[in-house]
Amino acid sequence: MQYLPFFCPLLLLLFLSSSLVLSDDGPLYDSSAYRQCKLLPEEPLYKGGILKDQVPNLLRSILDNGDQVSYPTFLLQNLTQGNKYCFSVWIKINNADSALVRASLVTEETSLSCIGTVIAKQGCWSFLKGGFVLTSSSKLSKLNLQDSAGRDIDIEIASASLQPFTEEQWRLNQQTKINKARKRAVIIHVSDRQGAKLQGAAITVEQVSKDFPFGSAIAKTIIGNSRYQKWFTERFNAAVFENELKWDATEPAPGQVNYTIPDQMLEFVRANQIITRGHNIFWENPKSSPKWIVNLTSPDLQSAVTSRIQSLMSRYKEEFIHWDVSNEMLHFDFYEQKLGPNATLQFFTKAHQIDPLATLFMNEYNVVETCNDDSSTVDTYISRMIELKQGGVTMDGIGLQGHFDVPNPPLMRAILDKLATLGLPIWLTEVDISKQFRKESQAIYLEEVLREGFSHPAVNGMILWTAIRQNSCYQMCLTDNDFNNLPAGDTVDKLLKEWQTGILEGKTNEHGSYSFYGFLGEYKVTAKYDNKIVVSTFSVSQDGPIYDYSAYTQCKSSPEDPLYNGGIIKNQAQQIHNNLSLSRTAVKSPAFVLYNLTGNTMYSFSS
Repeated sequence: MQYLPFFCPLLLLLFLSSSLVLSDDGPLYDSSAYRQCKLLPEEPLYKGGILKDQVPNLLRSILDNGDQVSYPTFLLQNLTQGNKYCFSVWIKINNADSALVRASLVTEETSLSCIGTVIAKQGCWSFLKGGFVLTSSSKLSKLNLQDSAGRDIDIEIASASLQPFTEEQWRLNQQTKINKARKRAVIIHVSDRQGAKLQGAAITVEQVSKDFPFGSAIAKTIIGNSRYQKWFTERFNAAVFENELKWDATEPAPGQVNYTIPDQMLEFVRANQIITRGHNIFWENPKSSPKWIVNLTSPDLQSAVTSRIQSLMSRYKEEFIHWDVSNEMLHFDFYEQKLGPNATLQFFTKAHQIDPLATLFMNEYNVVETCNDDSSTVDTYISRMIELKQGGVTMDGIGLQGHFDVPNPPLMRAILDKLATLGLPIWLTEVDISKQFRKESQAIYLEEVLREGFSHPAVNGMILWTAIRQNSCYQMCLTDNDFNNLPAGDTVDKLLKEWQTGILEGKTNEHGSYSFYGFLGEYKVTAKYDNKIVVSTFSVSQDGPIYDYSAYTQCKSSPEDPLYNGGIIKNQAQQIHNNLSLSRTAVKSPAFVLYNLTGNTMYSFSS
């Protein structure tokens, strides 16, 4: 419970806030996810759902090259159009060290080539989590689990689950998560100088800023453009420069460094208190890098990259909250090819040395948008993050671009669940919908993506990739050239209105209290009583950590990661103490030394 007192010779205002959780009669979404390969599988989610007690079939098929492969499949009856189906299963393979296993779905009318993936291993169980939505109902479908490379891999499965949600149930689950992660219940108490509670005081509450960063990319066209600036600042509290910080923009020829444009854009975001991401230091795709670096010798390229990172990050130290250090490193490896396998690790290390306050990100596409891209599966992303961390990199953010075609909300949520096991903030960094769709369809799909992102507690911010260029946008525009909303812009405005508390008015009750549910952020409150007025501000915030209910009954071959990232004993080495047992025998036991523990505080310990 958060107490925010405000004293005044006229009135006393006391603010209390707590989280709000709603429930509904439908199934509650299970956000459980696991990234470790385990000795034994966990129990199935939803007790198996519609796969409860169903034994998979083993099918054999002939590939185009004539090879025969066998794989497990589930036969599914009477799947419903529009329902969200959440699929999960534990997988172990027996005749290969590892394999990328892909789940797919085949109906009478369509084929979904990927509804989830996992990098499975021999000798332990790996967790696949995904899902799908059908555009038409199906009387009989097949859910297949196959090696993505087409090899004849022996795939064992356990604890399979398929749980349907209606659209209404899905939306209710989203709202429950929003209420828990993004809102708090607030109570305002009003009393006089003697502490007497005042009934009937007129209360006006207005949210003046939002805690959740939601914004858009901007282009140099915003410089000096008052209409563009007004439109942007009325909506967004976060930004990223679309192209203007990239290496080819700031140094188009060797030694010709020019920061004039990003400096002017930075003046705009500074003046309007807009938090801004730094995008990007390096881009692993050689086609998106300065042309003059592509054919440099390795020593010359090393000199160029050292100059680039030193120049850029020294100039803008502490100006950008994030840096995309090495863009799209899962798909491209230009610098590793030229400078060696540790090039990216060195980029991150140097960036942290220059600007230790900035959050360093991987930034990648086709992680959350689809599971059809073998280069950027959720497990591949996690493995790269862990690899960099083990190499000594300080990296504290997960960047998911979010360039969507038709969204798959259950798959998107499942991938976010698995990434959330890293315990790092997730940002959707470049959200848009493909221009292959009509503007009305773009708006519908955009709403699905944004609702999924905002309702997931691990997502800490969302940026749209909708910078307004001279006459176009990359894939999707929010407005026309006169800043009149297009359908996608209407969707954004609708969600912005829905995700803010707005202005509330009421009177205190017989206890001198006025209560409301509000989104996290800054508020102004006005209390009027007997011709006296008090105006104050207060914050509605997260209230500290959310309790972690994780518990395990099996004895495991390897430990899980620490709850709360270790809490107050993070990075603390245990000591060995000599003690006497009940039989007066000397024994050695591990111990932690704890300092400055406080009274009336509950401490949760796990090991």
